[in-house]
Amino acid sequence: MKYTKIILPFSIKSSVLALGAQSKAGFCFAKGRLAYLSDAEGDLGDLKNFKKFEKGVKKLQRELKINPKIIACDLHPEYTATKYANELVKGEGWRVKKVQHHEAHIASCIADNKIKGKVIGIAFDGTGFGSDGNIWGGEFFVGNIKRLKRVAYLKYVPMPGGEASIREPWRMAFSYLYGIYGSDMRLLRRFAPRNDSLKTLIQVLNKKINMPLTSSMGRLFDGVSSLIGVCNFAGYEGEAAIRLEKIISARGSRLETQGKYKFKYTNERGMMIIDWGPVIRDVVKDLKRDVKKPEISLKFHNAICYMIRDVCNILRKKYRIKKVCMSGGVFQNSYLKNSIRPLLEKEGFKVFLHKNVPAHDGSISLGQAVLAGV
Repeated sequence: MKYTKIILPFSIKSSVLALGAQSKAGFCFAKGRLAYLSDAEGDLGDLKNFKKFEKGVKKLQRELKINPKIIACDLHPEYTATKYANELVKGEGWRVKKVQHHEAHIASCIADNKIKGKVIGIAFDGTGFGSDGNIWGGEFFVGNIKRLKRVAYLKYVPMPGGEASIREPWRMAFSYLYGIYGSDMRLLRRFAPRNDSLKTLIQVLNKKINMPLTSSMGRLFDGVSSLIGVCNFAGYEGEAAIRLEKIISARGSRLETQGKYKFKYTNERGMMIIDWGPVIRDVVKDLKRDVKKPEISLKFHNAICYMIRDVCNILRKKYRIKKVCMSGGVFQNSYLKNSIRPLLEKEGFKVFLHKNVPAHDGSISLGQAVLAGV
Protein backbone atom coordinates (compact mmCIF):
# COMPACT_ATOMS: atom_id res chain seq x y z
CA MET A 1 0.00 0.00 0.00
CA LYS A 2 1.51 3.33 -1.09
CA TYR A 3 0.94 6.33 1.15
CA THR A 4 2.37 9.74 1.96
CA LYS A 5 3.47 10.35 5.55
CA ILE A 6 2.75 13.90 6.68
CA ILE A 7 4.05 15.53 9.85
CA LEU A 8 1.35 17.88 11.13
CA PRO A 9 1.93 21.27 12.80
CA PHE A 10 -0.71 20.35 15.38
CA SER A 11 -1.76 17.25 17.26
CA ILE A 12 -4.79 15.09 16.47
CA LYS A 13 -6.70 14.60 19.74
CA SER A 14 -8.57 11.46 18.65
CA SER A 15 -7.29 8.94 16.09
CA VAL A 16 -9.15 9.30 12.81
CA LEU A 17 -9.86 7.35 9.65
CA ALA A 18 -10.99 9.72 6.89
CA LEU A 19 -12.56 8.26 3.75
CA GLY A 20 -12.31 11.10 1.26
CA ALA A 21 -14.66 11.91 -1.60
CA GLN A 22 -16.15 9.96 -4.51
CA SER A 23 -13.70 10.52 -7.35
CA LYS A 24 -9.89 10.33 -7.01
CA ALA A 25 -10.71 8.53 -3.78
CA GLY A 26 -8.05 8.26 -1.14
CA PHE A 27 -8.22 7.61 2.59
CA CYS A 28 -6.19 8.92 5.50
CA PHE A 29 -5.29 7.70 8.99
CA ALA A 30 -4.24 10.35 11.49
CA LYS A 31 -2.98 10.07 15.05
CA GLY A 32 -0.99 12.49 17.17
CA ARG A 33 1.11 14.63 14.84
CA LEU A 34 1.21 12.15 11.97
CA ALA A 35 -1.11 11.59 9.03
CA TYR A 36 -0.88 8.81 6.43
CA LEU A 37 -2.56 9.63 3.11
CA SER A 38 -3.11 6.82 0.61
CA ASP A 39 -2.80 7.15 -3.14
CA ALA A 40 -6.03 7.89 -4.98
CA GLU A 41 -7.94 4.78 -6.10
CA GLY A 42 -10.21 6.24 -8.79
CA ASP A 43 -13.99 6.65 -8.62
CA LEU A 44 -15.64 4.66 -5.81
CA GLY A 45 -18.79 4.33 -7.91
CA ASP A 46 -16.90 1.56 -9.69
CA LEU A 47 -17.21 -1.65 -7.65
CA LYS A 48 -13.69 -2.78 -8.52
CA ASN A 49 -12.25 0.52 -7.28
CA PHE A 50 -14.28 0.35 -4.09
CA LYS A 51 -13.12 -3.19 -3.30
CA LYS A 52 -9.51 -2.10 -3.79
CA PHE A 53 -10.19 0.93 -1.58
CA GLU A 54 -11.78 -1.19 1.15
CA LYS A 55 -8.92 -3.70 1.06
CA GLY A 56 -6.40 -0.86 1.28
CA VAL A 57 -8.09 0.64 4.36
CA LYS A 58 -7.92 -2.67 6.23
CA LYS A 59 -4.35 -3.39 5.16
CA LEU A 60 -2.99 0.03 6.18
CA GLN A 61 -4.85 -0.09 9.48
CA ARG A 62 -3.12 -3.38 10.31
CA GLU A 63 0.23 -2.01 9.22
CA LEU A 64 -0.07 1.22 11.25
CA LYS A 65 -1.85 -0.42 14.19
CA ILE A 66 -4.24 2.53 14.51
CA ASN A 67 -7.67 1.96 16.01
CA PRO A 68 -9.69 5.00 14.92
CA LYS A 69 -12.12 6.64 17.31
CA ILE A 70 -13.62 8.84 14.61
CA ILE A 71 -14.61 8.04 11.02
CA ALA A 72 -14.62 11.19 8.88
CA CYS A 73 -16.42 11.42 5.55
CA ASP A 74 -18.01 13.85 3.10
CA LEU A 75 -21.35 15.59 3.65
CA HIS A 76 -22.78 14.10 0.45
CA PRO A 77 -25.26 11.38 1.53
CA GLU A 78 -24.93 9.43 -1.74
CA TYR A 79 -21.14 9.17 -1.85
CA THR A 80 -19.96 5.58 -1.60
CA ALA A 81 -17.41 6.60 1.05
CA THR A 82 -20.16 8.22 3.15
CA LYS A 83 -22.23 5.05 3.06
CA TYR A 84 -19.13 3.01 3.85
CA ALA A 85 -18.49 5.22 6.90
CA ASN A 86 -21.98 4.48 8.21
CA GLU A 87 -21.37 0.75 7.78
CA LEU A 88 -18.00 0.84 9.54
CA VAL A 89 -19.33 2.38 12.75
CA LYS A 90 -22.07 -0.21 13.30
CA GLY A 91 -21.28 -2.09 16.51
CA GLU A 92 -17.81 -0.55 16.85
CA GLY A 93 -18.64 2.44 19.05
CA TRP A 94 -16.91 4.81 16.61
CA ARG A 95 -18.29 8.24 15.74
CA VAL A 96 -18.97 9.48 12.23
CA LYS A 97 -18.04 13.09 11.58
CA LYS A 98 -19.14 14.59 8.28
CA VAL A 99 -16.93 17.32 6.83
CA GLN A 100 -17.87 19.78 4.10
CA HIS A 101 -15.95 19.06 0.91
CA HIS A 102 -14.37 22.48 0.36
CA GLU A 103 -13.50 23.04 4.00
CA ALA A 104 -11.59 19.75 3.70
CA HIS A 105 -9.76 21.11 0.66
CA ILE A 106 -8.55 24.15 2.60
CA ALA A 107 -7.66 22.07 5.66
CA SER A 108 -5.58 19.74 3.46
CA CYS A 109 -3.61 22.71 2.13
CA ILE A 110 -3.08 24.03 5.68
CA ALA A 111 -1.79 20.62 6.79
CA ASP A 112 0.32 20.13 3.66
CA ASN A 113 2.08 23.46 4.25
CA LYS A 114 2.21 23.19 8.08
CA ILE A 115 0.50 26.55 8.47
CA LYS A 116 -0.29 27.97 11.88
CA GLY A 117 -2.81 30.76 12.37
CA LYS A 118 -5.62 32.03 10.19
CA VAL A 119 -5.81 31.91 6.40
CA ILE A 120 -7.93 33.05 3.51
CA GLY A 121 -8.86 29.74 1.86
CA ILE A 122 -9.84 29.51 -1.80
CA ALA A 123 -11.45 26.23 -2.91
CA PHE A 124 -12.22 26.07 -6.64
CA ASP A 125 -13.32 22.78 -8.20
CA GLY A 126 -16.14 21.10 -10.08
CA THR A 127 -18.45 19.60 -7.48
CA GLY A 128 -18.90 19.43 -3.73
CA PHE A 129 -22.00 19.12 -1.57
CA GLY A 130 -22.57 22.37 0.32
CA SER A 131 -23.98 22.80 3.81
CA ASP A 132 -26.97 24.61 2.27
CA GLY A 133 -27.78 21.65 0.02
CA ASN A 134 -26.46 23.32 -3.16
CA ILE A 135 -23.44 22.27 -5.20
CA TRP A 136 -20.41 24.34 -4.22
CA GLY A 137 -17.11 24.84 -6.01
CA GLY A 138 -16.25 28.56 -6.11
CA GLU A 139 -15.67 29.29 -2.41
CA PHE A 140 -13.67 31.63 -0.17
CA PHE A 141 -13.21 30.85 3.53
CA VAL A 142 -11.47 32.51 6.46
CA GLY A 143 -10.28 30.76 9.61
CA ASN A 144 -7.90 28.10 10.83
CA ILE A 145 -7.71 24.34 11.23
CA LYS A 146 -10.31 24.42 14.02
CA ARG A 147 -12.94 26.52 12.26
CA LEU A 148 -13.43 27.70 8.68
CA LYS A 149 -16.13 30.19 7.76
CA ARG A 150 -17.48 30.61 4.23
CA VAL A 151 -17.36 34.32 3.40
CA ALA A 152 -17.65 34.59 -0.41
CA TYR A 153 -18.74 32.46 -3.35
CA LEU A 154 -19.48 32.48 -7.06
CA LYS A 155 -23.12 33.39 -7.73
CA TYR A 156 -25.37 30.34 -8.01
CA VAL A 157 -26.49 29.16 -11.44
CA PRO A 158 -28.76 26.22 -12.36
CA MET A 159 -27.23 23.00 -13.73
CA PRO A 160 -29.73 21.87 -16.41
CA GLY A 161 -30.11 18.12 -16.13
CA GLY A 162 -28.00 17.89 -12.98
CA GLU A 163 -24.92 15.72 -13.51
CA ALA A 164 -25.60 15.67 -17.27
CA SER A 165 -24.20 19.22 -17.27
CA ILE A 166 -20.80 17.84 -16.24
CA ARG A 167 -20.68 15.52 -19.25
CA GLU A 168 -22.28 18.08 -21.58
CA PRO A 169 -20.77 21.55 -20.99
CA TRP A 170 -23.11 23.08 -23.59
CA ARG A 171 -25.85 22.88 -20.95
CA MET A 172 -23.85 25.20 -18.70
CA ALA A 173 -23.21 27.62 -21.55
CA PHE A 174 -26.96 27.80 -22.05
CA SER A 175 -27.60 28.26 -18.33
CA TYR A 176 -25.23 31.24 -18.06
CA LEU A 177 -26.72 32.84 -21.18
CA TYR A 178 -30.26 32.28 -19.93
CA GLY A 179 -29.33 33.74 -16.54
CA ILE A 180 -28.45 37.02 -18.25
CA TYR A 181 -30.61 37.27 -21.34
CA GLY A 182 -33.64 35.19 -20.38
CA SER A 183 -35.61 33.67 -23.25
CA ASP A 184 -34.29 36.05 -25.93
CA MET A 185 -34.51 33.45 -28.70
CA ARG A 186 -32.67 35.60 -31.24
CA LEU A 187 -29.60 35.84 -29.04
CA LEU A 188 -29.84 32.28 -27.73
CA ARG A 189 -30.07 30.85 -31.25
CA ARG A 190 -26.95 32.80 -32.22
CA PHE A 191 -24.73 31.93 -29.28
CA ALA A 192 -26.09 28.91 -27.41
CA PRO A 193 -24.57 25.56 -28.47
CA ARG A 194 -27.05 22.81 -29.37
CA ASN A 195 -29.76 25.37 -30.09
CA ASP A 196 -32.05 22.59 -31.30
CA SER A 197 -32.73 21.92 -27.60
CA LEU A 198 -33.41 25.53 -26.56
CA LYS A 199 -37.18 25.35 -26.13
CA THR A 200 -36.96 22.15 -24.10
CA LEU A 201 -34.25 23.59 -21.85
CA ILE A 202 -36.21 26.79 -21.29
CA GLN A 203 -39.24 24.75 -20.21
CA VAL A 204 -37.09 22.67 -17.88
CA LEU A 205 -35.53 25.80 -16.35
CA ASN A 206 -38.89 27.44 -15.85
CA LYS A 207 -40.27 24.34 -14.14
CA LYS A 208 -37.02 23.82 -12.17
CA ILE A 209 -36.95 20.11 -13.00
CA ASN A 210 -33.64 18.39 -12.06
CA MET A 211 -32.06 21.80 -11.70
CA PRO A 212 -29.59 21.93 -8.77
CA LEU A 213 -27.89 25.26 -8.12
CA THR A 214 -24.12 25.48 -8.22
CA SER A 215 -21.40 27.98 -7.33
CA SER A 216 -18.78 25.86 -9.09
CA MET A 217 -15.81 27.51 -10.79
CA GLY A 218 -15.37 24.28 -12.73
CA ARG A 219 -18.82 24.70 -14.25
CA LEU A 220 -18.00 28.30 -15.20
CA PHE A 221 -14.94 27.02 -17.07
CA ASP A 222 -17.18 24.46 -18.79
CA GLY A 223 -19.72 27.10 -19.76
CA VAL A 224 -17.16 29.47 -21.27
CA SER A 225 -15.36 26.61 -23.05
CA SER A 226 -18.60 25.57 -24.71
CA LEU A 227 -19.80 29.12 -25.37
CA ILE A 228 -16.75 29.94 -27.50
CA GLY A 229 -16.83 26.60 -29.31
CA VAL A 230 -13.96 24.73 -27.64
CA CYS A 231 -15.80 21.82 -25.99
CA ASN A 232 -19.51 20.95 -25.97
CA PHE A 233 -19.18 17.34 -24.81
CA ALA A 234 -16.59 16.16 -22.27
CA GLY A 235 -15.08 12.74 -22.89
CA TYR A 236 -13.15 12.79 -19.61
CA GLU A 237 -13.18 14.73 -16.34
CA GLY A 238 -12.20 18.38 -16.78
CA GLU A 239 -11.81 18.15 -20.57
CA ALA A 240 -13.59 21.45 -21.29
CA ALA A 241 -11.41 23.39 -18.84
CA ILE A 242 -8.20 21.65 -19.95
CA ARG A 243 -8.85 22.46 -23.60
CA LEU A 244 -9.76 26.06 -22.72
CA GLU A 245 -6.36 26.50 -21.04
CA LYS A 246 -4.46 24.75 -23.83
CA ILE A 247 -5.54 27.21 -26.51
CA ILE A 248 -3.65 30.02 -24.72
CA SER A 249 -0.58 28.05 -23.65
CA ALA A 250 1.27 28.41 -26.94
CA ARG A 251 1.11 32.22 -26.80
CA GLY A 252 3.30 32.55 -23.72
CA SER A 253 1.26 35.58 -22.69
CA ARG A 254 2.04 37.61 -19.60
CA LEU A 255 -0.66 38.51 -17.13
CA GLU A 256 0.33 42.18 -16.83
CA THR A 257 0.21 42.89 -20.56
CA GLN A 258 -3.10 41.30 -21.52
CA GLY A 259 -6.76 42.26 -21.28
CA LYS A 260 -9.21 40.78 -18.82
CA TYR A 261 -12.91 40.50 -18.14
CA LYS A 262 -14.31 41.70 -14.82
CA PHE A 263 -16.52 40.13 -12.18
CA LYS A 264 -18.97 42.14 -10.07
CA TYR A 265 -19.10 41.94 -6.27
CA THR A 266 -22.22 42.34 -4.16
CA ASN A 267 -23.02 41.81 -0.50
CA GLU A 268 -25.92 39.72 0.76
CA ARG A 269 -26.37 39.58 4.53
CA GLY A 270 -22.63 39.80 5.14
CA MET A 271 -21.71 37.28 2.42
CA MET A 272 -19.82 38.42 -0.69
CA ILE A 273 -21.37 37.19 -3.94
CA ILE A 274 -19.06 37.08 -6.97
CA ASP A 275 -21.24 37.77 -10.01
CA TRP A 276 -20.15 36.10 -13.27
CA GLY A 277 -22.71 38.10 -15.29
CA PRO A 278 -20.34 40.82 -16.57
CA VAL A 279 -17.82 38.17 -17.65
CA ILE A 280 -20.37 36.30 -19.77
CA ARG A 281 -21.67 39.56 -21.26
CA ASP A 282 -18.15 40.57 -22.30
CA VAL A 283 -17.48 37.11 -23.77
CA VAL A 284 -20.63 37.51 -25.89
CA LYS A 285 -19.51 41.00 -26.98
CA ASP A 286 -16.16 39.59 -28.07
CA LEU A 287 -17.87 36.79 -29.97
CA LYS A 288 -19.94 39.41 -31.82
CA ARG A 289 -16.68 41.17 -32.70
CA ASP A 290 -15.14 37.90 -33.95
CA VAL A 291 -12.38 38.01 -31.34
CA LYS A 292 -10.26 34.84 -31.58
CA LYS A 293 -10.77 32.01 -29.10
CA PRO A 294 -7.26 32.17 -27.58
CA GLU A 295 -7.73 35.84 -26.71
CA ILE A 296 -11.14 35.22 -25.11
CA SER A 297 -9.71 32.33 -23.10
CA LEU A 298 -6.78 34.48 -21.97
CA LYS A 299 -9.07 37.32 -20.87
CA PHE A 300 -11.25 34.82 -18.99
CA HIS A 301 -8.28 33.29 -17.17
CA ASN A 302 -7.00 36.77 -16.30
CA ALA A 303 -10.43 37.71 -14.97
CA ILE A 304 -10.22 34.86 -12.45
CA CYS A 305 -6.70 35.88 -11.39
CA TYR A 306 -7.70 39.48 -10.76
CA MET A 307 -10.95 38.46 -9.10
CA ILE A 308 -8.94 36.40 -6.61
CA ARG A 309 -6.68 39.39 -5.98
CA ASP A 310 -9.66 41.72 -5.47
CA VAL A 311 -11.54 39.39 -3.13
CA CYS A 312 -8.41 38.64 -1.09
CA ASN A 313 -7.76 42.36 -0.66
CA ILE A 314 -11.32 42.91 0.54
CA LEU A 315 -11.10 39.98 2.97
CA ARG A 316 -7.68 41.08 4.27
CA LYS A 317 -9.07 44.50 5.08
CA LYS A 318 -12.00 42.96 6.95
CA TYR A 319 -10.28 40.05 8.73
CA ARG A 320 -6.61 41.16 8.91
CA ILE A 321 -5.32 37.96 7.27
CA LYS A 322 -2.34 37.85 4.87
CA LYS A 323 -1.95 34.10 4.32
CA VAL A 324 -3.77 32.62 1.30
CA CYS A 325 -4.33 28.88 0.71
CA MET A 326 -5.55 27.57 -2.66
CA SER A 327 -6.90 24.06 -3.21
CA GLY A 328 -9.20 22.18 -5.56
CA GLY A 329 -8.95 20.76 -9.06
CA VAL A 330 -9.13 24.17 -10.76
CA PHE A 331 -5.69 24.95 -9.31
CA GLN A 332 -4.17 22.21 -11.43
CA ASN A 333 -4.44 24.82 -14.20
CA SER A 334 -0.86 25.91 -14.84
CA TYR A 335 -1.74 29.34 -16.19
CA LEU A 336 -3.74 30.19 -13.06
CA LYS A 337 -1.08 28.85 -10.67
CA ASN A 338 1.76 30.67 -12.40
CA SER A 339 -0.18 33.94 -12.64
CA ILE A 340 -1.99 34.18 -9.31
CA ARG A 341 1.01 33.68 -7.03
CA PRO A 342 3.05 36.72 -8.23
CA LEU A 343 -0.10 38.82 -8.43
CA LEU A 344 -0.93 38.13 -4.77
CA GLU A 345 2.68 38.34 -3.59
CA LYS A 346 2.92 41.79 -5.16
CA GLU A 347 0.01 42.76 -2.89
CA GLY A 348 1.87 41.50 0.18
CA PHE A 349 0.14 38.14 0.60
CA LYS A 350 1.91 34.91 1.51
CA VAL A 351 0.60 32.29 -0.91
CA PHE A 352 0.34 28.56 -0.30
CA LEU A 353 -0.39 25.87 -2.90
CA HIS A 354 -0.10 22.12 -2.37
CA LYS A 355 3.42 20.70 -2.12
CA ASN A 356 3.27 17.05 -1.08
CA VAL A 357 -0.33 16.08 -1.82
CA PRO A 358 -2.51 16.82 -4.86
CA ALA A 359 -4.77 19.86 -5.19
CA HIS A 360 -7.61 17.66 -6.47
CA ASP A 361 -9.91 15.38 -4.45
CA GLY A 362 -7.07 12.97 -3.71
CA SER A 363 -6.16 15.21 -0.75
CA ILE A 364 -9.71 15.56 0.64
CA SER A 365 -9.26 12.79 3.21
CA LEU A 366 -6.26 14.59 4.74
CA GLY A 367 -8.40 17.68 5.29
CA GLN A 368 -11.24 15.58 6.70
CA ALA A 369 -8.89 13.88 9.13
CA VAL A 370 -7.47 17.05 10.62
CA LEU A 371 -10.82 18.87 10.81
CA ALA A 372 -12.43 15.87 12.51
CA GLY A 373 -9.54 15.19 14.87
CA VAL A 374 -8.24 18.52 16.18
